[in-house]
Amino acid sequence: MVEDASIMVYQQVAKEVGEEIHFDLKKLKPLPNYKSYLYQWLREYGFSAWDDVYDLVDSQSGKQIFSSHFRLLKNRDYLVLCPLDFTDSKKEYFITKNQKEVKVPLNLSICKVTDISDTSIQSIFVDETKLQYPLVLRHWREGDFFQPLGMKGKSKKVSKFLKDEKVSLIEKEKSWLLCSNNQIVWIVGMRQDERFKIDETTKEILKITVV
Repeated sequence: MVEDASIMVYQQVAKEVGEEIHFDLKKLKPLPNYKSYLYQWLREYGFSAWDDVYDLVDSQSGKQIFSSHFRLLKNRDYLVLCPLDFTDSKKEYFITKNQKEVKVPLNLSICKVTDISDTSIQSIFVDETKLQYPLVLRHWREGDFFQPLGMKGKSKKVSKFLKDEKVSLIEKEKSWLLCSNNQIVWIVGMRQDERFKIDETTKEILKITVV
């Protein structure tokens, strides 16, 4: 019966998003003995420091604890369970001139076009003469800033932009930047930089798309 109750409550408060499980604390905390449910759900993921797990429920957003292969993160009104990502967050990937596609760390298509035909956030159009190769794909770092397209040259910290866009802490870690000579061209899939946009003097348009 205890196991049946655990399954029923799990279906009410947990949402599986890809490899992540999001536990809704607004639904979980009012339940009597909610700590016992957390124990039932999390023990199979290798967690054993139960006081730390229970303290996480009322901690500030951004706090996290770890088991050997998973982490549990407080993100606003949720506890997020996800596998540990062992990829090197400092690694950089280079894109050479005339390269038409990128497969790692994400899929990009790169091609020259004569006009703007796609206005989705999955694509950007840049003045190729403003780029310096090789371009670099890397994760964002504290202190990074850019000039968001449409803000008339005003600078903004990448961290502030991601916060304003309500990007989750885990998604922030997964965010990629496309850079040219240490300047951000694109927060990939989110916002282009003003400095590389096409204008009336542009002769070579480069379209870059997340595939």
